[in-house]
Amino acid sequence: MNQYGDHHRGHVVAGIAGFGTFTPSARVSAEELAKQANIPVERLTQGIGFTHIHKAGKDEHPLTMGLAAAKDALLDAGVAGDDVDLVIFVSAGDYDYRFWCPSSAVVRELGCRHAYAFEVRNGCAGGNLACNVAMGLMDRDSSIKTALIICADTLSRVISPEIPECHPLLYFGDGAAAVVLKRNHPRYQLLSFAEHTDGDLGDLLRVEAGGTRMPIDRGFNDWTKTYSKVDATQFANLIDKVYLKEYLAVIKKALERSGHSVSEMEFILMNQVKDSLRAHIMEGIGMPQDHTYITMGEFGHIGPADCLFTMAKAHREGLLAEGKLAILASSGLGFSWAASIIRC
Repeated sequence: MNQYGDHHRGHVVAGIAGFGTFTPSARVSAEELAKQANIPVERLTQGIGFTHIHKAGKDEHPLTMGLAAAKDALLDAGVAGDDVDLVIFVSAGDYDYRFWCPSSAVVRELGCRHAYAFEVRNGCAGGNLACNVAMGLMDRDSSIKTALIICADTLSRVISPEIPECHPLLYFGDGAAAVVLKRNHPRYQLLSFAEHTDGDLGDLLRVEAGGTRMPIDRGFNDWTKTYSKVDATQFANLIDKVYLKEYLAVIKKALERSGHSVSEMEFILMNQVKDSLRAHIMEGIGMPQDHTYITMGEFGHIGPADCLFTMAKAHREGLLAEGKLAILASSGLGFSWAASIIRC
């Protein structure tokens, strides 16, 4: 419990004590992407709502970007790597290497000598999920007092503007976000969590080559299959008929579990989606359109980092007043939706 008498789902109370972010310095404009794709730039600037994405350089990878965000978060929280008991590395799964454990590399690079480390993959809902997984482990293991959650992806590398089936995903960019979660920390306490997966959409987004079904061996020559292609009609159908309904449903369930109503919510932090869809989400929960933080225009969509990235930005600008309630909502590959209610 805290001073507000909140009901916490579980026995442990924990909050976010530090935020970290990282984006590559190199940018690619919507105009450049539209030219490469041979499509009107308005499809990107007006249809989706972005002007730039940030693109990782040849020496920037999920681990290097994640480490930069993690160092930022540790500094913000005032803790050292040796103080960390749990490390969770979150990504869509396109790590620096195949068959590899980036969370273990984080332990080595940051000196987290006492930490247990593993990966979480739940598409772009992974950051939200990882915070709640950390809470669950704290609930089971009293020795876990400080957790480091890192989200990092280079999504631009699985998209090619020259492939028409990639065009619905041209807003995918690169970046990282990290948070330090501490037991009994008074700020940004996670009160409840709700989630749902629609298995019928499991094959909507995928990179076909590189797995066991289609290995990249000596005879491989179809490099278009190394990119994430999507059927534009199916993708539009997801957005129009499924996505909004499921997004609102997990928010409603998280609210019910928290014991609070949507009228008490001051803010919502979301993964970044096209402007019209975001407007429908805000309308669907009955929240003013300006009670969210938008990074789509400058950064595009950066995967599991999105909702924590926007939360970090809103925190740094003083938009999340202490004691107020907020929603942390996300969706991801699979297709899954997740929502948390947070006492700021």
